[in-house]
Amino acid sequence: MEESVSEFLTIRLSSRAEQPVQWLVWSPQQNEVIASGQLDNISLLDEIADYAAQRTVYALIPASDVLMTQVSIPAGSSRQLASVLPFLLEEELAQDVDNLHVHLLEKNGDLAQVAVIEHRKMEEWLAALREAGIEIKAMLPDCLCLPHFDHSYSAAEIEGQWLIRQSAVQGIAAETTWLAAWLSAQQAPIVPAVDEDDADSDADHDATEDSDTSADASEVVSLEKSSPVDDTPLTAQDIVIHHYTPAPENMPGRWQAEAPELVMQLLAQGALASKVNMLSGVYKQQPAWRKHLKPWRKVAIAAGMLVAVLAGQHFVSMQAMDKQALAYKAESERIFRQVLPQFKRVPSQSYLKRQMNSELSRLGGSSEDSGLLPWLVQLQPALAKVPQMSMQNFKYDQNRGEIRFQGVAGEFQHFEQLRTLLAENFTVEQGQLNREGNQVTGAVVLRRKS
Repeated sequence: MEESVSEFLTIRLSSRAEQPVQWLVWSPQQNEVIASGQLDNISLLDEIADYAAQRTVYALIPASDVLMTQVSIPAGSSRQLASVLPFLLEEELAQDVDNLHVHLLEKNGDLAQVAVIEHRKMEEWLAALREAGIEIKAMLPDCLCLPHFDHSYSAAEIEGQWLIRQSAVQGIAAETTWLAAWLSAQQAPIVPAVDEDDADSDADHDATEDSDTSADASEVVSLEKSSPVDDTPLTAQDIVIHHYTPAPENMPGRWQAEAPELVMQLLAQGALASKVNMLSGVYKQQPAWRKHLKPWRKVAIAAGMLVAVLAGQHFVSMQAMDKQALAYKAESERIFRQVLPQFKRVPSQSYLKRQMNSELSRLGGSSEDSGLLPWLVQLQPALAKVPQMSMQNFKYDQNRGEIRFQGVAGEFQHFEQLRTLLAENFTVEQGQLNREGNQVTGAVVLRRKS
């Protein structure tokens, strides 16, 4: 079930650091794309950090880097399943299981559907996101974000690859050049097992890895086969493939066109609805409260030690705090009387706070353009650029919508300079200027431009 969010950011990470990274901001409420684009490489993630701020972020990883397969669970292993899974795959995988992250996608009886990926890949992606200041909610294979159809596949082409979803927890990324061969190897759509009477599935997985001097690429092909309950043979031509981008020519299977959509939009919607999250095990995210608490752990320890040391001086400390509280109270009342001299008595601190808030509301006005504070916000930059000018006899008339003040400066040109700056935001009326000794004085009236 989709969570209720106003907007969220989906980032499709690249298999290699130098490859493009696609991103899209989708609004479920408005049912439209807010923003989208493509970065030249993963090191430029900080360019979309502003889109990630205050939004939920989903990271999609290339299916070509993920092996999705099925394993049988030995009796009595369910409680320690997370720690047992890597060793159940040891004979199938060419790599050391210590270098692999194994995530449980689904468990049905004594069968487990898992996704396998190199720790190196996970660490590179997460490091790039951290460096850009982007915090993600979930990370999942891109192919599992395509729409799910019972007893058939879904497919879409992106960046020269075909993403194919075979079931709720099974999918691949295929190059067009060997897509036909892969489809020909399929005998029936994958149907997730629900009990012992369901169809059995066998998986053959081929992984190839280039040498260190070549581009780092890992393509995993999952050749899934299953037989229907009635044992009727099915060929590749019987497979229904729902495609959202133009179908390739001369391909096995029954390609059924769906309403075309922007592929990243399709993946973003699927990511929001998906329950898959590869951030498990060592990558499991901490609760938000624990993240905020962690930086303060050392402070808390130090505070505890300080309390223990000062336990014998508790009474003296309490007296000091009472004295400090009285000093704060006296200072707040002094400031109150200075700002609002019309109030002679301060019966309580709540009364003081209420009067200060009332005066702040009055000065701020009931809207963005009313009250004194908006005027001062626009007036201050101009005054800052003419430091030789000072104001006297400042008066604000809200009913007439104007400010009057008497200005004092060293030269006549200071008034002219200020008038030019203020004219950008106000209608300026400048009275007669008079020189008295080494000072020039004059009245200035400001009104809002109509």
